[in-house]
Amino acid sequence: MVDRSELHTGMTVFTHRGEKLGEVIDVTEEELIVERGLLFWRKDYAVPLEDVRELVADEVYLHHGPDSLLRAPREIPRTSRRTTH
Repeated sequence: MVDRSELHTGMTVFTHRGEKLGEVIDVTEEELIVERGLLFWRKDYAVPLEDVRELVADEVYLHHGPDSLLRAPREIPRTSRRTTH
């Protein structure tokens, strides 16, 4: 598992195959919050820290692909998270 102190907002999140998923907008004790989507179709997802495979510079690589992001981690309602950049 990755050390939480190495994660920060603004990091780009990728699948295990290198496909871009989104951006880290928050890091909690047990998970990172990933913002995914375009301007009017943004959704935030909580990803457990144990799903992080590795960190390379300011990039986060997960153990899984986008289907797992949409299925396994829980979606965070937009009203409780940041809504603008």
